[in-house]
Amino acid sequence: MNVALISYASAAAAYAMLAALLLTSWRGRVQGIYLLLPVMATSVWAAFSAFHALQGATMLPLFIVVLELVKTALWVLFAIRMLTPDNNKSSGDKVRHWFNLWLIIIAGELLILFGGQFFYSNTLFMQLTLMGFVALPVFGLVLLEQLYRNTHSERRWAIKYLCIGLGGLFAYDLYLFTEAMLFSRIDEVVWNVRGIIYAVLMPLLAIGVARNPQWSFDIFISRRLVFHSAALVASGCYLLLMAAGGYYLKYFGGDWGRATQILFLFAALLILVLILFSGQFRSRLRVFITKHFFNYKYDYRDEWLRFTQRLSEVPAKEVIMESVLRAIAELVDSPAGVLWLADDDKGYAPVAQVGLEGLVPDRLVESESLVCFIADSRWVINMDEYQASPARYEGLEMPAWLLAIERAWLMVPLVEGGRLFGMALLARPRVERSFNWEDSDLLKTAGQQAAVYLAQYKVNQALMDARQFEAFNQFSTFIIHDIKNMVAQLSLMVKNAEKHRHNPDFIDDMIETTQNSVSKLEKLIAQLRTGKRSVTQPANKQIDLARLVTNVVADKAVYQPAATFSNEVSQDLFVSADSGRLKTIIGHLLQNAIDATSASGTINVILFSDNHRIILKVIDSGCGMDEQFIRERLFKPFDTTKGSAGMGIGVYESRDYIRKIGGSLSVESTIGVGTTFIVSLPLSGVQMDNEQIEDGNTA
Repeated sequence: MNVALISYASAAAAYAMLAALLLTSWRGRVQGIYLLLPVMATSVWAAFSAFHALQGATMLPLFIVVLELVKTALWVLFAIRMLTPDNNKSSGDKVRHWFNLWLIIIAGELLILFGGQFFYSNTLFMQLTLMGFVALPVFGLVLLEQLYRNTHSERRWAIKYLCIGLGGLFAYDLYLFTEAMLFSRIDEVVWNVRGIIYAVLMPLLAIGVARNPQWSFDIFISRRLVFHSAALVASGCYLLLMAAGGYYLKYFGGDWGRATQILFLFAALLILVLILFSGQFRSRLRVFITKHFFNYKYDYRDEWLRFTQRLSEVPAKEVIMESVLRAIAELVDSPAGVLWLADDDKGYAPVAQVGLEGLVPDRLVESESLVCFIADSRWVINMDEYQASPARYEGLEMPAWLLAIERAWLMVPLVEGGRLFGMALLARPRVERSFNWEDSDLLKTAGQQAAVYLAQYKVNQALMDARQFEAFNQFSTFIIHDIKNMVAQLSLMVKNAEKHRHNPDFIDDMIETTQNSVSKLEKLIAQLRTGKRSVTQPANKQIDLARLVTNVVADKAVYQPAATFSNEVSQDLFVSADSGRLKTIIGHLLQNAIDATSASGTINVILFSDNHRIILKVIDSGCGMDEQFIRERLFKPFDTTKGSAGMGIGVYESRDYIRKIGGSLSVESTIGVGTTFIVSLPLSGVQMDNEQIEDGNTA
């Protein structure tokens, strides 16, 4: 295995990635050049070193030595530029002295590299070259010490990891070249692992760059990237150690060496997989990174995006409360919890339980101490803090059931609209972690967001229920309207029974009307059973509209004023519709005209054809309607001017059905003059035998 190739290739990839981050986020600031150049130079130097290792050559070519010098010189120049004060111009002379010293070292080293080969022996040339390579790391370490010592203590957190990372590079180079000066040769092992050292130090440089806005190019080093990088580096170190152990077993294991090595490596890989899939390990690593690499405990952007994403998902209705609870618990790595929401009886009921089933009461009363304390203070209650210092929670009497739950850790308020909408109990995380003001603020803010989300969800559910009731009420209104029409028809028949009881034609008409009413009632009963109001599609039955209108006018002749019918159609014309519904609609329009017209007024019904359509006009000389009433109220369902005698759906239903069969219903009206309803229907274009024609008498 070519260790040098893997080592320097990993360093080239690591610094190329850092250079890409800097390039994609650079905004053209001059200071950034001083950082970008050494990062790119390090990547190029590592790439050529990896290529040299691939060739298997032992002697370093001159161009790699030059790249070595350029790379180190640029890092030292970056340290000088960091030492340059931005606001204090009085110390500029001191920095210029550092820069002049850097120029002297670089010039001397270049003179040795390009001119010493011709004037010095190989041994002397090598010693002089190594002296220059030792001088640069020493110079860099001195600059970093000056930088850290002269930085105010409150600002050291911004440069701490940058100084450690860059100091690590200088220190390793100093060790490498110092040893080479002492023994007149470069240690092959130290040289080979140098690339890995550079790759391991890169995350420290990246964190330091992100912390210092002067050099960060507005880049952001996310906790997720550091987490996965740390896990990858730890896994690599583990595998290297296990490989060394396997090699030892093979070398000293005798006849069983090879078998022992295979078993050992397999067990090591199995243990690594188990560790990587362990939630406890991930929690410990996340806590370690948070404590030692970042100033703030949380990456708020990442946490908020993840929390919002969880809430924006649309789970099934029965698990939505559990999803909200899990979203809150994941913020602090809690594996279990309980969610309470306010109910209608001045209390809080558990709506979701994960891992704590059967340990909490069925309901929390609004007046008990725990609920009152959370509602008044809006605090996140820490059970550990309460048990250690109950005085901090003055006035809180912790319920016995909560103290009995060993895993109980936090009580989080869910506040919406200035009121306590709910609360969440969270269990202890898998790995012990500290709880501070950042955890409290994050949980309180997340609780408010969750409360708003749940309140909106409950409002939507109530709206859906209201719409279902509204649909049922509309359905009932249509049914009542149909029953009212049948009652009116039967009442008229009973009213005329005394007068025409001995007329055989009246008896036949009464029987026919009764049968028609029974048929309609049977349809209504079927609709009530299904809970849906059937919508009859246009039937393929040809209706002689003139004959149907004649029958409707005859039925309404008992009312005053009596309508007159003018048939201007020269031949029999047919429309395709359901005769019963069409007869009801025309009867409704005629009845409206009768109701709106005094006994001394007139009502005319006119039927004529126009361009493949048949037109029916119902004209009355009644009170009329204004344009606003026609536009805003006439065709609006459940709006009536007849008081308790009307349902307000007759005209709406008439226009709806006429449109479904391809026709139109319009109205023209003038206050004090009268109203004209105009029904336009398409001609079917098919004339049928008399036996197939419905005239409306059987409907």
